[in-house]
Amino acid sequence: MSNASYAGVIGNLRAGGIPVHELEAGGRIAVTLAAGRVIAMAFSADAPNLLWSHPQLDDVDLVKKPEQLTGGLGGDRLWFSPELAYHWDGEPDWETFANYRVPRTTDPGKYEFVGGDSRSITLRTAVELPVQGGDSAVAFHVERTIRVAEPPLPREHRLLTGIEYVGIESSHVLEISERTRRGVVDLWHLLQMPPGSVLVVPIEKAVAGQAKPLSYGLHGGWVEKPDHIVWPYGGVARAKFGLSTIVLTGRSAVFRQLADRRWCMIAREFPVDRTSAYCDHPHRSPRTDQAFQAWDGFGFGEMEFHSPALDAEHGPRTLRESDRLWAFAGPEQAIAALAEQLLEVDVEYILKHDTAYE
Repeated sequence: MSNASYAGVIGNLRAGGIPVHELEAGGRIAVTLAAGRVIAMAFSADAPNLLWSHPQLDDVDLVKKPEQLTGGLGGDRLWFSPELAYHWDGEPDWETFANYRVPRTTDPGKYEFVGGDSRSITLRTAVELPVQGGDSAVAFHVERTIRVAEPPLPREHRLLTGIEYVGIESSHVLEISERTRRGVVDLWHLLQMPPGSVLVVPIEKAVAGQAKPLSYGLHGGWVEKPDHIVWPYGGVARAKFGLSTIVLTGRSAVFRQLADRRWCMIAREFPVDRTSAYCDHPHRSPRTDQAFQAWDGFGFGEMEFHSPALDAEHGPRTLRESDRLWAFAGPEQAIAALAEQLLEVDVEYILKHDTAYE
């Protein structure tokens, strides 16, 4: 299903009774209610879906119960952390995940469409997350607006000549409910990509080496370069790392080759606030700086980022945030030049299929 067409993904979802709202503007974007997902992006209806989709989307009975699908439906989903409080029951078991549960109030959740057109859509939900191993819960409201976005360079820019493009901007409002007086929560954005994709995370050159990738469990095959981290996703590692705000540039990307031999780059621009506290961290390693994470396992890879935390007791209790997701496709050299411009990283060795990332 990772190579399914955009139209095929949408057809399978609708056959399973999953509501889908489509955006159109030089490309196609589809949004579902399950975890407020951007479930598919493509340059046209008949083109491949650029995001990971669960390989069993053609099973109508399973699609009707997305919480039974490992990894969910796919796409770019919105979750909430800290993961240790809301997903893990006790010490994480990274080998079997036997004590890992995704709350149904998170995914699929109870989102509703509250307004939109061919260029934007707004979703809203109220969530109450029980804290694992206790009798407390954190209640909050989320509003998520997804709209068609222009590329980060002018359309007439020489680096966009012969390049296909589709992109979105997402804006969020997170507010802790009045009845919740204790607890923390954040927005956790997870972009799922097919195996064979390669993650690239640029590192601030002035502080390179000051904050190493922090492993959350099993070690993956990521490699540290002087100005970036690279990780080819195999979909089987069950590994995860996090990065501190001090080394992040606010952009990251994944690369993969399409069936027509062109290369696709999906880049994300996300906020990084070095003055705020972040609430997600590994077991027995309390940290307040983990704004970016990456995952490989269960058949896909993920490029993730977190918002600063809300704290019901000490504040803040409201958050406003926005990010952008840009997808480009073109010849190897053109995508390498575009990556150099947007990420300030030379990725030519990746696009030449040099698997010796060391």
